[in-house]
Amino acid sequence: MSDVTQLHADGMSITTGTNFISKLHNKVLDERRPEANKLPSPFVVCVTGASRGIGAQTALTFARAGASGLIITARSTTSLESTIKLCQEASPSLKITPVALEAGSEDQTASLAETIKTEYGRLDVLINNAGLPSSHESAFAPKLTEVRYDQFQVPMQANYFGRVLTMQACLPILLSSPGGAKTIINVTSICSHLVGMGPMGFNVSELASNRLTEIVAERYKADGVKAFSVHPGEVNTGPGPVGAPAGFTEILKDDPDLCGSVCLWLTQGEKSWLSGRYISSEWDLEELKTRKDEIVNGDKLKSRLQL
Repeated sequence: MSDVTQLHADGMSITTGTNFISKLHNKVLDERRPEANKLPSPFVVCVTGASRGIGAQTALTFARAGASGLIITARSTTSLESTIKLCQEASPSLKITPVALEAGSEDQTASLAETIKTEYGRLDVLINNAGLPSSHESAFAPKLTEVRYDQFQVPMQANYFGRVLTMQACLPILLSSPGGAKTIINVTSICSHLVGMGPMGFNVSELASNRLTEIVAERYKADGVKAFSVHPGEVNTGPGPVGAPAGFTEILKDDPDLCGSVCLWLTQGEKSWLSGRYISSEWDLEELKTRKDEIVNGDKLKSRLQL
């Protein structure tokens, strides 16, 4: 067993949430495939960071489920060509709009929102997948004094402030869409719960994103908005992040379309009982549904304790 694999095993304590559901999956079950879970029409979805990996597969999932409109973003629209091709092959009538977006750019985020309003006039689901774990090898250093300061700034700008901006810009469109799903999904990471492994700056940025999700879910509950933090699973999306230790990819065994199937599930049916929560794409969703009363009652207890 590599050092990374051992650290991964040691880090999976109950505090991570991985043990909340006992049955886990690394592939999409037949009953969760998008072809078996069709969307109403119109249904417009925006997926950030959709040039490859999890973002591309999530966009493809919604295309296969019958979305009528799809806005996808990446740093350059050229990098979105393969995603567009896949989605068009899956759904020839689907309207797709690529948008250049640097996560954390205020001007480009405003332009994204304007494009959605102009091209579609509605938005049902915002999926914030764009993110960055590191840009320098020091990000994975085990000691705080060994991590370059910008390795806290870089992931926080992309993974936290980037989501603040897209949510600020897109919430008015979600709220004004008649009969819309009014759903926000922030693709997070299990690292948001870890303290003994992973790049420090990334872990903190994803924890901040989780809390932002909770706040938005609570403060927009009366408006019908639902917000979720979804761990995509452990997915190999290409070269490991800058500074990742040797053997990093050995623990990445989940399919990249697993996250999309869970995002689709969260947009269908009554899921307000899960709004604001961290959910792992690996969890068995039928088992999760059996824990509904426990989750709802836990919310009631927390509310009483906060009085």
